[in-house]
Amino acid sequence: MKHNILLAFSFAVRDFKERYVGTGLGQLWYIISPIVMIFIYTVIFSDFMKMKLDIVDSTYAYSIYIVPGLLAWLSFSKTLSRLSTLIAEKSNLIKKINVPMYVFYLSIIITEFTLFVLSISFGIIFLILIDYTINFTFLWMIPVMILQTIFVFSIGIILSLFVPFFKDLKEAIPIVIQLWFWMTPIIYMKEMIADKYPLILVYNPFYYYVRIYQDIFLFAKAPSFSDLLTIFLLSFISLFIAGFLYKKMISTVKDII
Repeated sequence: MKHNILLAFSFAVRDFKERYVGTGLGQLWYIISPIVMIFIYTVIFSDFMKMKLDIVDSTYAYSIYIVPGLLAWLSFSKTLSRLSTLIAEKSNLIKKINVPMYVFYLSIIITEFTLFVLSISFGIIFLILIDYTINFTFLWMIPVMILQTIFVFSIGIILSLFVPFFKDLKEAIPIVIQLWFWMTPIIYMKEMIADKYPLILVYNPFYYYVRIYQDIFLFAKAPSFSDLLTIFLLSFISLFIAGFLYKKMISTVKDII
């Protein structure tokens, strides 16, 4: 087990090094990408478009609202996309290297979680630059980010196990992810759909994570026990299902790829 975990870390390091190989700026893109995204939404939406929310007294209210949810979603969607198509895309490598499949899953999680932490750090730096309230409540971001990562890890594994059997899933997943984004109140307020389409929020698991991020960023508000219990159950029930399916299906999956 220890050897396999170390192997997953080595694959993750290799992924970091190879992702922007051949580009002029290389690994600087890991820093540039979140900074540019935060800048775009801050300047365009809060300044050029004069979008301001009444829930907090700040010129950058909309940016403060959108940044945590958007950064969390980008990490979630990227991780889900990579995990769900992992077996199909790395089938040749999986056949050549005699290591457990979970090593490949873990390497992606290590990479994407590191990038998630980096992007959220830039989001917090943005708050500091605009002189917004930062306190110890923001430490609640850490367990929430970990639980989100466990959740997407689990969903990604479940999908990846079925992609080899149902090839159309590979094409359908990006569409579902795009629809999922627009069904989650990230760039709009939840009040816009809460009355007319309440079930979209009730049955949208990612909403429960993003709501906590937004409360922390906007109000420096710690998550309630019920909020933490909800995302804890979502994450670990999903992990249990993923583990069960992995044990049942992985040998068959390896035989057909």
